[in-house]
Amino acid sequence: MPIPALSITTGKVVEFLISWLVSGVIIYIVLKIYPGKQKRENIGGALLTALLGEIVYTAFHWLGLPLASILALPVWLYILKKMFGVSWIGAAFIAFLVFVFSVFVGLLGIPRLL
Repeated sequence: MPIPALSITTGKVVEFLISWLVSGVIIYIVLKIYPGKQKRENIGGALLTALLGEIVYTAFHWLGLPLASILALPVWLYILKKMFGVSWIGAAFIAFLVFVFSVFVGLLGIPRLL
């Protein structure tokens, strides 16, 4: 299966930057809600986590893997686990809250990562 050509436009770059920043803020808010003090519980850690998540999901989709989002989920959970020093269940709970907040933000018409 051929790998799709990579076409980068100014619009795609702007869309990526906006969704990355919005996702980083969502992750930061979720970390403040999640009980306890996590490692890297700051905006920098949240932005780095959002960037890593975007890279993982984009790579899985770019490779044309069937069910790419589902296959990328364990990698995303591992990133959350390692970045914030939480358990697998904690990472799953954080991911769930990020998803809920992202849906809410999306309903408001603001771009989101997921």
